[in-house]
Amino acid sequence: MLTEKECELLNQHVAGTMMEALGMTFEPTADDSAVVSMPISAANRQHQGIVHGGAYLAMAETAAGAGSLHVAGMGAGVCGVEVSGNHLHMSPTHGTIYARATLLTAGHTLHVWNVDITAADGTLLSTARVVNRILQPTENQ
Repeated sequence: MLTEKECELLNQHVAGTMMEALGMTFEPTADDSAVVSMPISAANRQHQGIVHGGAYLAMAETAAGAGSLHVAGMGAGVCGVEVSGNHLHMSPTHGTIYARATLLTAGHTLHVWNVDITAADGTLLSTARVVNRILQPTENQ
């Protein structure tokens, strides 16, 4: 879904954002998903050394938002209106984790995504549902 060019553009716009603080990077894909990677670091761990659940949800909303931009057009306005998740396994304490957003339905004003967050070995760590509102040009100012 996300092309190399789209990922370059998205990665240029993370400076000064939470995505930069957490180390998120947009990854190109050859299938119908949007992928964000994030190294496990002190910035996204909780006190037990595992990834904070809020970081999982931030990854989910970021991946789904990038997917909605791809579907609606990179100039569209996208705003997350709902995110919910279930954390299934404790994360590794090091390495990289991946959020893969898959589109469930895309209307003119709402997109619904399923996002699976996995460890590098494929272990499913968390799964989330994200609903994005697609803003009309007059709303996106």
